[in-house]
Amino acid sequence: MKLFHYIKDKGIKRMVQVLYEYKIQIAFTKLCSIFTKNKALKNIIIIESHNDFDCNGGAFYNYLIDNGFNRDYKIIWLLKHDKPDRLPQNVECFFLHKPSLKKAYYICMAKYLLSDNTITDKVRSDQKSFYFTHGAISLKETQGLCDIPSSVDYVLSPSKNYDSILSRELSMSYPNDRMIHMGYPSEDVYFKNITDEFSKITDGKYNKKILWMPTFRKGGGYKRVDSDAELPFGIPMIDSVEMFEKLDRILNKFGVILVIKIHPMQDLETIANLSETPNIKILTGITVKELMIDNYRLMANVDALISDYSASAFSYLLMNRPIGFVLSDLKDYKLGLCVDNVEDYLVGDKIFTFNDMIKFIENVASNNDVFKDRRSKLIKWLYKYQDGNSCRRLVEFMGLRK
Repeated sequence: MKLFHYIKDKGIKRMVQVLYEYKIQIAFTKLCSIFTKNKALKNIIIIESHNDFDCNGGAFYNYLIDNGFNRDYKIIWLLKHDKPDRLPQNVECFFLHKPSLKKAYYICMAKYLLSDNTITDKVRSDQKSFYFTHGAISLKETQGLCDIPSSVDYVLSPSKNYDSILSRELSMSYPNDRMIHMGYPSEDVYFKNITDEFSKITDGKYNKKILWMPTFRKGGGYKRVDSDAELPFGIPMIDSVEMFEKLDRILNKFGVILVIKIHPMQDLETIANLSETPNIKILTGITVKELMIDNYRLMANVDALISDYSASAFSYLLMNRPIGFVLSDLKDYKLGLCVDNVEDYLVGDKIFTFNDMIKFIENVASNNDVFKDRRSKLIKWLYKYQDGNSCRRLVEFMGLRK
């Protein structure tokens, strides 16, 4: 009877998709667990990240490879996109949503399961499951959307000051002993001497570089809609091609380049009518992969960030550089905000109108930064660590040995 109602509500196509992408793999894993339950776990690390090889999972993986841990640990990636042509020694990839008996075996025998977005459930109690998150500090209300299962042993949190908020947003009880404060692997690059990620986008010379990272509003595999605002191009502030062209002229006047990084789950049809200019570049989840761009390395290379209520703003906060908060469609944002004292977190220019955005660009171009001290105070309150050693601490906490 439940199956009949499900088909009636979701349709046969969705039912087949769920069977193929989830149910068959669950059955494979249960089958494998029967034959492996009494065997000793192996030095296997399962990793999943937001858009493959990115975010915290990707940064931690890079640290493991750079420091030779793959000689002693087999690393298994669960991917949403195509596999790379070449992989380092002892690294193997499987599609996250494609059934595989071999993948099931590795899941059953792995000592560690690491997730940024989609959690792979533990099969045995002696396995260790870590939820790294793909952006823990956010003003978006996600309670009810995110539900961390009790099988997850540890969740990365920036500090004890944020534990209660993060626990609520992840539908976890509080207080708990599952929050760990190690820093975030993806943010280690902020404290390193890194190559110019911007050169992958353009070889032009500019006085200032600004990155705009609008939060997810509409799209995804299930046509999720988080905002009721009518946005012709899927992003706020830009209501017409003429306004887009005006923005380009203003940027050119100040010698500033603006890179608009579209959320990887955003419906790309909304930006189809926008064309790049010398002073405005557009990145999507697809072009990020094609150009092999790391979001965090890119953030480390820019002079200012335009965001809203998403996690990118509070990751970039660690750089203590200017941030503009686009709040023009806040009243239409369905999820709402997770904190009452929102003003304490908005340590930057508030952008409600197109003119506000122009003013922010002018401030960045002229080095007019009046929020530096407020940002510094918030950084110290939010983050236990600001040193670029998150991966090292995690390796020590997990007990990995070479």
